[in-house]
Amino acid sequence: MAPRFDRIPQLPDVPEALKLAALRGNIVPFIGAGVSQLGGCPGWDAFANGALKFFLAPGKLTYAQYDQMSRLHARIKLSLALDLERRYSKPIDFRALLKSQDHKHSFGQRAYDGLAKIGSTIVTTNYDEWLDAPVLETPDLAASVSSSAPLSVSRKSIYRRNEIDTAVLDQKDTVIHIHGSVVERESMVLTTTHYLDLYSSHRTDGKKESENRFLTFLEELFKLKSVLFVGYGLSELEILEYVVQKAGRVRPEKEETEEPRHFIVQGFFSHEIEVAHSLDDYYRQFGIGLLPFSRDKRDWEQLIEVIEYMAREIPAHSILPSQVLQEMEDLLQ
Repeated sequence: MAPRFDRIPQLPDVPEALKLAALRGNIVPFIGAGVSQLGGCPGWDAFANGALKFFLAPGKLTYAQYDQMSRLHARIKLSLALDLERRYSKPIDFRALLKSQDHKHSFGQRAYDGLAKIGSTIVTTNYDEWLDAPVLETPDLAASVSSSAPLSVSRKSIYRRNEIDTAVLDQKDTVIHIHGSVVERESMVLTTTHYLDLYSSHRTDGKKESENRFLTFLEELFKLKSVLFVGYGLSELEILEYVVQKAGRVRPEKEETEEPRHFIVQGFFSHEIEVAHSLDDYYRQFGIGLLPFSRDKRDWEQLIEVIEYMAREIPAHSILPSQVLQEMEDLLQ
C-alpha cells in the first residue's frame, strides 16, 4: 500500500471527516499524558518512579532497591509501590506527584484551553485535575449570539466506574476520567490487576449480570462519535491498545482501506517518516487515521501549536438534532 503522506508537516492536515464531525458537534477529544506533560506533569513512567521514590526519604526503600525496581514496567512499579504503602501504612501523595511545574503551567493551560474549543465532552486516561478546572469558552460559531466575549464554564468531572456509561456521552461541558481521578484515590486504575478488572470481557446479550458497562461505553463512544486522540506517544501505545481493542475496534482487512472517522495526533522528527508510515498502517486496522506533525523545531511544545490550530479548524459546535436522532437509531440497531 502506498504511503498516505510523503512528509511530516509542521501542522497536520485536517481531514474532511473531522471537519464534518465538528459541524455536527460530534468530536470527542481523547486525552493522554502527553498533554499534561506540556504543563510539567510527569509521564506514565516518571509517575510510577515517583510513587516508588515516595518511600526513599522515610527509609522504607533503599536506593539500591529503588534502582532495581525503577527498571521494571510502570504498572509493575505501581503495584510494588502500593504494596509498600500497605506494608508501612503510609499513603502515597498522588496529588503531589501529579502537580505541574509552575514555570510550565502556562503551556499546559494553553493546550487544555485549545482542547476545550474542540470538544465539549472530553474523555481522558489521565488522573490529574487539569481538565476539571473551569475553562474560557467562546460562544458557538453556529449559534446566533450578540456578544463574542468568552464565558467561564464549569465542567462536570466523572471518574467513578459506576457513573461511566453511554448516557454521559452527550453531557455538555463534561470530562470523563475512564481510569479514575486523583480526586478520589479509590477510583484510580493503577496496577495490572486494576486494568484486567476494568477491561474484563463481557457479553452484550441484554443480560445485565454479564455486561461490563464500561466496555459498552467504549463501544458506543467509537460507534457514535468521532474520537480524536491527543497526547499519546509511543510510550503510551499499550494504554491506547487496551482502549481500542477492548472497544471492539479491530477491523477486518477488507475494511482497512476505508477512510477512518477517528484520528490520532502524534509528533515525529522528519527522519522518522518510515515509523510514521508503519504506525499509520497499524492504526488503520482499528479504524484510526494518523495525523502526524513535526517535532524538528520545537519538539513536543509544537503540540500546543497543533492543538490551537485544530481548535481554529474544527471548533466545537452544538450537537444538531439530526445527529441526536442518528445516534438514537445507531443504538437501536
